[in-house]
Amino acid sequence: MTQSHKHHYVPEWYQRRFMLDGQKSYFRLDLSPETIRTPAGKIIKKGEVLSKGPNKFFYETDLYTTKYFNIENDDIEKYLFGKIDTDGSAAIEAMASEDWMRQIHPHIVNYYEYLDAQRLRTPKGLYWLTKILSPTSYNDLLLGMQQVRRMHCTMWAEASMEIISANESSTKFIVSDNPVTLYNSVFYPGNKQCAFPYNPGIELKGTRTIFALDLNHCAVLTNLEYAQNPGKLKASKSRTNPRYYDDTLIKYDDIIREREIKEDQVLAINYILKMRADRYIAAADEDWLYPERDLKKKDWGSFDKVFVSKSTKLYGRNGQIFIGGKDGRLIATQDDFGRKPKSKEEWEEKERQAQAMHKHVMRLLQKEKESNN
Repeated sequence: MTQSHKHHYVPEWYQRRFMLDGQKSYFRLDLSPETIRTPAGKIIKKGEVLSKGPNKFFYETDLYTTKYFNIENDDIEKYLFGKIDTDGSAAIEAMASEDWMRQIHPHIVNYYEYLDAQRLRTPKGLYWLTKILSPTSYNDLLLGMQQVRRMHCTMWAEASMEIISANESSTKFIVSDNPVTLYNSVFYPGNKQCAFPYNPGIELKGTRTIFALDLNHCAVLTNLEYAQNPGKLKASKSRTNPRYYDDTLIKYDDIIREREIKEDQVLAINYILKMRADRYIAAADEDWLYPERDLKKKDWGSFDKVFVSKSTKLYGRNGQIFIGGKDGRLIATQDDFGRKPKSKEEWEEKERQAQAMHKHVMRLLQKEKESNN
């Protein structure tokens, strides 16, 4: 098979989701362009804005190529990211669909796994992993990237997720070289915890994960207790039961999809994406590359208001989640923060609660059946 060398860390299929119908190319802004001084003293920013197709943007040569005994191998690009992209593309398409509730069921796990892979696969993500894993070689770094996959999925799955829409805004969402963007209102871009390649931790209550799905849809994941009761003083504190790599129950019937946001709110989100990008952003319209031109207020902390939801769905999760059989037998249980029974006595108490709930539901179903007859 042909060895691949051009490795897109933001896939071409994902980039196309941010292009207008019929558009063959779109606009990419280099935030750190090469500067050239002409003999006349004029400063030229080489390639600052380019208009090309997705094939030309967001890639690096041999980014995922391993090399052993001078033999190059691109299995990570072909097989690992090949499957992740196939599954992720279907998951994002389902999540952005108007009929998302019916379509997302077979894709929900792949959705979270794609977000995790997308965060780690970028140059910024890989450099962050060098700080975490201290690999001895680039091969070890790529191996480590595969070993830590899915590290964020547990806490994301337990977060509140809202899909906000820009259908009514003339400005649409942009794409960056850091598509899975972490925003916390109390950690301004100049904060050392936000210096490249770091981000405020997702375990902090106030850290919101921003992930644009396409031109008109953006997913925002917020730790549940902060989504229910946001506040500046809580933003830097740890969420309840933070952890990586743990089994958890995924609820997607309470995904919030009720808000059409205004243009100034789209501009605020695009500004965050731009400020947290590594080097590149892209958009279907060149003007969208400069949200700061039209933003009336650029206070980092004030942007948190854009993400505050007033949906009643936020308050439907208080309590215990039960999974059981037809006879009411308890199979699994946890609370909203993934905490499970720690002793036999706790388990037995949860079983009694589950069986009581099962009997109550069966009575209600029986009454409904009798009334229908």
